[in-house]
Amino acid sequence: FADEPLQGRHLLGTDELGQDVLLQVLKACRTALVLGCLTSLIYIPLGTLFGLLAGYFRRWVDDIIQFIYSTLASIPETLLLIAILMALGKGLTPLCIALGVTSWVGLCRLIRGETLRQSARTFVEAGRALGQGHGAILARHLLPNVMHLVIINFILGFGGIILAESFLSYLGVGMPVGSASWGLMLDNARSELVREPVVWWSLVAASSALFILVLALNLLGDSLTRAFDPRSG
Repeated sequence: FADEPLQGRHLLGTDELGQDVLLQVLKACRTALVLGCLTSLIYIPLGTLFGLLAGYFRRWVDDIIQFIYSTLASIPETLLLIAILMALGKGLTPLCIALGVTSWVGLCRLIRGETLRQSARTFVEAGRALGQGHGAILARHLLPNVMHLVIINFILGFGGIILAESFLSYLGVGMPVGSASWGLMLDNARSELVREPVVWWSLVAASSALFILVLALNLLGDSLTRAFDPRSG
């Protein structure tokens, strides 16, 4: 079956095990979307919370949070991801945890900078003058004013998460063998390229699907950036 890519109902051919390539690509797309959503549920609350606290309270709170994310940022991200996955093992949940732990730093920096700017505006001072507590100011005034950064970071970071999963699975430390993953498809396609005749469609299908999804997310992120940026247009 693997040497006949376009026969019968196999629109993208079959791999060396006789599995339909199109079906594997669609399953890997589902895995990528689930991974991106679950990872976002980890790093977006962390980055947003720490960024708000650092930008609003400043002083020692800001110093502690800056020390934490500066320490994480000083470690090569790929090595940190591999170390976490070696400790937690392979699988969707460990991968979400590893990517979530390493992805909140950039968002935290963005939220911190915007919170510093928003904290100096008059509506925050007015809230304090009216007796509102820190929690109310953070939730009612500052959080809505940084949500555009959260949304944009979510869309742009989604593509980075998918690429990271594919890369880690390609290295053999991401999704376990037998799972639906574009990285695993690319890894398996390496051995098929040396066959005679060359089995190329698995590689092209996985690469094209990965490229199209990441490109679509980046274009959506660019559109949201222009829509939320008052200086554009």
